[in-house]
Amino acid sequence: MVKKNNTYQGGAEEFKGFIRLSSNENNYGPANSVIKTIKKNTHHSNIYPEINSQSLAKQIAVFNKIPNENVIVGAGSDEILQMIFHALTKPGDLVMHTKYSFAMYEIFAKAFNCKSVIYDDSSFQFTLKDFKKKYSPKVKVIFLANPNNPTGSIFYRKELLEFIKSINKKTFIVLDAAYSEYIQDSRYSDGLEFVKKYNNIIVTKSFSKIFGLGGLRVGWGYAHIDIIKKLYQVKKPFNVNRLASEAAIESLKSKSWLKKQSKLNQMNKKFFIKGLNNTKFEIIDTLANFILIRCRSEKMTNQFSLFAKKHKITLRVLSSYGLKNYIRVTIGTAEEMQIAMKVFNKF
Repeated sequence: MVKKNNTYQGGAEEFKGFIRLSSNENNYGPANSVIKTIKKNTHHSNIYPEINSQSLAKQIAVFNKIPNENVIVGAGSDEILQMIFHALTKPGDLVMHTKYSFAMYEIFAKAFNCKSVIYDDSSFQFTLKDFKKKYSPKVKVIFLANPNNPTGSIFYRKELLEFIKSINKKTFIVLDAAYSEYIQDSRYSDGLEFVKKYNNIIVTKSFSKIFGLGGLRVGWGYAHIDIIKKLYQVKKPFNVNRLASEAAIESLKSKSWLKKQSKLNQMNKKFFIKGLNNTKFEIIDTLANFILIRCRSEKMTNQFSLFAKKHKITLRVLSSYGLKNYIRVTIGTAEEMQIAMKVFNKF
């Protein structure tokens, strides 16, 4: 029996009539062309999808200028992570991740009877040199979200490369780049460039964030062909449905739309943060599509969460992460952030 605290918290709150600032979705939604593609393909819902999402894998490869045979597609990047545990670990193996990171790392570790080596990232931004102090060559897989949810910690190309070089080549390094499309800093790397040279690197990405397809569940992984072959051995056939696959293919056809979404996120975030200058909260910015709000106490955190919900706004209280005084706020549309700013100032 799975313990309640092993289950993932989030993503299923009310949304009809609410402003959802709780799940780091793109509240502008997918591109209009993607919506048209979804509607068009509903007529083919009686037909099975491609067994391995081959067409989508090819489009991902073209978009990112990487080899098609090194790509594997899943029902969200969660499924890619699950495949990694299934194919590359055995009971008793050590896996390493930060304390305040994507909950699925620890959930899958427990499900596959692995032991977590946890780095305490209470300072939020830390160096990979410090992170490595917890590492030993016995660690089978390192999970590193870059940028990290919920703390916003980020590592740039130079530091990341030095870290990769310093790790035993028998240890797999998973670079979770779910929010990478929001990062416009040239010093940043999503990790794709490292896969060709380092056979132990696995990059995971998602269509749930900037692409606006969270409800359709599409993600993908990129790694050396030997790793991809192992992941295919545990992948379910037809794992990505037809509508999701066609929507993801269409969403990759416009880089200008992606750039616009990133700019809108930065603009709306800047406006929102400026509007919170005289509130009771400490603001912690990130380069992704969310910010953190630090409250004075756990009591204040819970009170404000309820206050926001009464005003039809859902936020993510981070107590399930162990961050009792923190709330994560997704950056929504310009109109949504204007409303949210008024609610924050009213409290």
